[in-house]
Amino acid sequence: MKEFFRTKGSVLFILVIILTGLVSFRFLSDPDIGTHLRTGKWIIENHRIPDKDTFTYTCTDHDYIDSYWLFQVLVYSVYRISGYSGLSIFVFLLSMLLFYLVMLRLQRAGVPLFIASCVLVIGFLCIESRITLRPEMFTFLFMTGMLLVLDRYYQEKRKNLYFLPLIMLFWCNMHGLFILGFLLIGAYFISLYLRDRKVDPYFLLWIGLSVLICFVNPYSYKLLAYPFLLNTRLSNDNIFHQHIRELTSFIRLDHFIFNDYLFILLFSMAFLFILLTWKKRKIHEFILLIVFFYLAWVSIRNIGLFSVVSIPVLCISARDFRKWRQPWIANKIGNARMRMISTILFVLSVIFIIGTGMRIFTNSYYLANNSYNKTGIGVDDRHLPVKAVAFLNTYHLNGRIINSLSLGGWLSWGLPQPVFIDGRLEVVGESLYNEVRNSWSGGLGNLIRKYEPSLIIYTYDQYYPWTIQLSRMPGWRLIYLDGFTAIFAKNDYAEEIPVLDFSRITQQFNIGTYTDEQEKAILNLEPLSGFSGWVQGFYKRPDYPVSDLSNMASFCLQMNNKQTALKLFVELLRRTNGGSRYVYYVLADIYRSQNEKEKAAICYKRILSFDPGNRIARLALESITSEQVTSKSTRVEDHRENDAILSFNEGNMKYQQGDINGAIASYKKAIELNPSYFKAYNNLGILKATVMKNYKDALEDFTKAIEIKPDYDDAYLGRGTCWFKLNETEKACHDWEKALSLGNRQVGKMIRLYCK
Repeated sequence: MKEFFRTKGSVLFILVIILTGLVSFRFLSDPDIGTHLRTGKWIIENHRIPDKDTFTYTCTDHDYIDSYWLFQVLVYSVYRISGYSGLSIFVFLLSMLLFYLVMLRLQRAGVPLFIASCVLVIGFLCIESRITLRPEMFTFLFMTGMLLVLDRYYQEKRKNLYFLPLIMLFWCNMHGLFILGFLLIGAYFISLYLRDRKVDPYFLLWIGLSVLICFVNPYSYKLLAYPFLLNTRLSNDNIFHQHIRELTSFIRLDHFIFNDYLFILLFSMAFLFILLTWKKRKIHEFILLIVFFYLAWVSIRNIGLFSVVSIPVLCISARDFRKWRQPWIANKIGNARMRMISTILFVLSVIFIIGTGMRIFTNSYYLANNSYNKTGIGVDDRHLPVKAVAFLNTYHLNGRIINSLSLGGWLSWGLPQPVFIDGRLEVVGESLYNEVRNSWSGGLGNLIRKYEPSLIIYTYDQYYPWTIQLSRMPGWRLIYLDGFTAIFAKNDYAEEIPVLDFSRITQQFNIGTYTDEQEKAILNLEPLSGFSGWVQGFYKRPDYPVSDLSNMASFCLQMNNKQTALKLFVELLRRTNGGSRYVYYVLADIYRSQNEKEKAAICYKRILSFDPGNRIARLALESITSEQVTSKSTRVEDHRENDAILSFNEGNMKYQQGDINGAIASYKKAIELNPSYFKAYNNLGILKATVMKNYKDALEDFTKAIEIKPDYDDAYLGRGTCWFKLNETEKACHDWEKALSLGNRQVGKMIRLYCK
């Protein structure tokens, strides 16, 4: 049996190394890369560390504690030597070094390769989203290196603790999470004290030196307080915690992706095996597992930290359990069955690793996880505004800009002028971010009046309310558009650059003119089954231009250029073989507005084919074909009520297209046509609460829906959430409990978290 595990473990381990290398070999796509390069260049050119913000014109008086300065100097130095390709390779090398250090810990602990390989697959896939050009990579390395030192001292009393202050010296000058080093040291110190029943003076000496060495930084004691500033982002009432996904609590995720299930599996296995072998566990293992699990639970960006800590604990616990229970299990079921079960586990593990590797190579794995990562080398110009920056530099457009947050880092690196905002939230502060947030609900004009920009550069798939507002501002013109970035210029700025001709977009995708019959044939295309599409992900790379096509089509619709949008959406259906289901909702609306009833009817039929319970689509189809609208449970008594339903349907479609103001107008029209339309009131409240953050007005809409239909559980859920956002917890809990009593399943989590 030992020979079996040794042989099979070697095979698995080789596959895991290949998979880890594949995961680590990816394009540069993190939005903060530009900030790190720009700052590293500034430090080298100016021979000093910044203490005020020099990269945004809005925050020049804000203090800048650059806890990443050494990382940024290193990154810029690598870039000067080897360019963007070198930076991709640099990330790959850092990831493989982390894998080596984790494996070194497992090897020294005597963990069998079979166990180590199985756990490393899960653990590194949990870390996968954090394998990027960020100082966090060095935190992973410093943590693992420090744990190696502490393990050897705890187990062998090796006099190697002089590495601790050395690690802390580099750590505190590379990443604000250096404070975690004291947590690791403290856990082992407590564990040693409880084991030996005395204070270890040698250990205490090096703890003191590790603390003192952290004062060797450009900001002295201020840097030591910096991690506590970062910690404020984890509170529920912090605006960054509410809006930045990576700061979101795991329990507040609206849906899980594959990596989230892997995290659940990892922590479940870790706690299970540590409980099964609790007599053999060390105090520091309990402390670290619990503390880092808490950090991962309150913010999903910390899942990588938990993985680094939990992988060795899980492996060692599984090793101990195997030693303790394997003879008993083998005696109960027999060696032959034991070997058969092990063979099945081995085969399943091999299939999983190879299959995952294939999907990572094709990028289908990342796409399924809603990740912008891609396998490759260099810069990902489909996620970073490389082309937009090239356009601005080509035409020497150096005027003042307003930009979306995620573009700020790369713009500050690629453009000569300072930017409006970037991803350094600790520098930007809540006040400026609130101004940006308010601009999403009609306040862009206020930003323009206050900061007087000549250019507006933004990611239109995220900041779609800006598109709608700009389309209605006569003083601005669109001059550039790519798959995710739009640039508007003031009419009296750079007048030699004309308004973007939308016909160029259709030319870009080589879209011809389809006859009516060809267009109808495209609308009737039968998509691949979900299983067939999943199978394709093992050998076929996603068609990323399709994503650009979808984004640009939505942009054209928001700009009210329905004709171009229609061509792009039809082409999108053709390229996806009818697989982009949401397009049918959009096209149905466009065709109806153009009185093309036959094509609209085809779209409604397609909607009903994959969503047969869609009453709105059915009513619209029956209205188009002039049939009497009748069903077992409902009857539309007059055209006024029917028009209200159709307006409600239009509101839903406009919301899916990103036209928030249009959706609100449609819901209001539905209420005007049918004042007792409680669903319209409810949807109106949802938009005011979630998009506009106008909780007081949303309360009125939810209350009206409840007055019309007192047993409407969704409205109680929405109103309770508004009360919660307004710090009226008692009223929130009352509404949530009412929603629960009416059968609402979503609200149970809220009650458990916030209601006593």
